[in-house]
Amino acid sequence: MSGLSMKNIYKSFGNVTVLNGVNFHVQKGEVHALLGMNGAGKSTLMKILAGDLIPDKGTITIDGMDCTFSSPSDAKKTGIGLVAQEVDAVLFPFLPVYENIIAEDMISNGKVFVSPTKQKQQAEQLLRQIGLTISLQTLVHECTLHEKQLISLAKVLFSSARYIILDEPTAALSETETTRLFTIINRLKAQGVSFIYISHKLKEVKEICDRVTILRDGTVVHTGDVSSLTVEEMVHYMIGRPSPQTKNKKRTYSDKIAFEVKQLHISKTNTTVDLQIRQGEIVGIAGLVGAGKTELAESIFAYTKTKGEWFIHGKRYVFSSPKEAIAAGICFIPEERRKQGLFMNETVRTNLTVRLLPSLTKWQWIRRKKERELAKQLIQTLHIQPPDDDVPVKYLSGGNQQKIVIGKWLQTNGEVFIFDEPTKGIDVNAKWEVFSLLRSLAQSGKTILYFTSEFQELLDIADTIYIMVNGKLVNRFAAEEVSYEQLIYYSSGGGEDD
Repeated sequence: MSGLSMKNIYKSFGNVTVLNGVNFHVQKGEVHALLGMNGAGKSTLMKILAGDLIPDKGTITIDGMDCTFSSPSDAKKTGIGLVAQEVDAVLFPFLPVYENIIAEDMISNGKVFVSPTKQKQQAEQLLRQIGLTISLQTLVHECTLHEKQLISLAKVLFSSARYIILDEPTAALSETETTRLFTIINRLKAQGVSFIYISHKLKEVKEICDRVTILRDGTVVHTGDVSSLTVEEMVHYMIGRPSPQTKNKKRTYSDKIAFEVKQLHISKTNTTVDLQIRQGEIVGIAGLVGAGKTELAESIFAYTKTKGEWFIHGKRYVFSSPKEAIAAGICFIPEERRKQGLFMNETVRTNLTVRLLPSLTKWQWIRRKKERELAKQLIQTLHIQPPDDDVPVKYLSGGNQQKIVIGKWLQTNGEVFIFDEPTKGIDVNAKWEVFSLLRSLAQSGKTILYFTSEFQELLDIADTIYIMVNGKLVNRFAAEEVSYEQLIYYSSGGGEDD
């Protein structure tokens, strides 16, 4: 059989069965969506295909040849490529574009001489093929996220990959960048390259994918043509029930100003921001990718060097570091949770209690019994799966990892919660759980700042919405008085000359 087949795949971690007899087939020259809730088994299935994990049972066949992978290099030799969601984790930031593209080829060839001129020509040809006009000598850390993603794709193509896994490829891309990526995918597809497309953006799945396989609880619940399913039907298969119709109801909150920044200078955008939030209010900051949202969030947290004044419940502060901001009650849930929010190789327990160490130590010894009790309490409150405090967080789904990033702040003295793209890379159900947690925090009197380029989310969750363009807050609306179309219009710079 041509194409890629995974048959009767089983995988368990301890007593937890993650994959239960999964069958998955990708045809040559197709874009095949792999969907499912966080924890459904998508990541585990792809880690097996990429050689990161060995299945307990099952077979992999590629173009009629049975394959057994004991390492990622084995998978790459058979034509498997992976463009990871966290592109910074697979690129060398201080090496030029050219060396990043050919890095694995240099390593795998060992002492065998390969012409550098020929390698450069191949790398340049690949960049042209995917439509990236950038110098081969540019250092990767100087590139935009979209450019890094395309460099990662070029790197995979350089290794002659024929089956490419795209993990949340548009999570941090603008609409224009997404359109460009889809053009590249369709061009490569026409050349016989196959893609496994993992995404929680179901409208994009409808646009770019040919067929779909949907997992739920480690089992395939549907395989078929994407065109035969509506978005609502996809959600139904993923969660086992119809998706609820949510509407943001007008909330009541205090008139008291709980948090304020004055003349906060954002060095990366060279702009200055003033902002006021009332106690219990959920304030959304809407903006397109590149509008300066993350730069503002990091400046409020004093993550980057800045100037200005902070006021929490009327008390004035001047912060020069995140340590000072945390001590005053500011909590930060960053966009890059794996890079900035978690200790990936540590356990769920360690990550959930890291902010509570002063209260868990006695004579510099951690009181393990209390630490475990607190962790189990938070696991139960947050519905973290699997409910095991000893599991390293790197084995958890994106949605459960995000719950941990939020959960570590819940028993601190936090008053102001900053969420930067908190639903990036998580599924519909996890998104609802995050929304529920936000509303609960606001109801208890906490102040919430929610930064996102997903405008519908703000209409679902926020009380007040600010529009950010080029590092400046240019408009303010009550959430119930603004439409999705208006958010797009003003975020795109509309109305600036009115």
